[in-house]
Amino acid sequence: MAHKLRQLGYKDVRILKGGLGSWANAGLPLEPKTSPSAAPA
Repeated sequence: MAHKLRQLGYKDVRILKGGLGSWANAGLPLEPKTSPSAAPA
């Protein structure tokens, strides 16, 4: 996925070794998902 994002022109892309679960288990911050109905109009 990171390679595809770079191909699309994104500059600051990193590969997350261990995935999102490892990030969360390390106690690092996560942003909550927002539902489409919660998005500002």
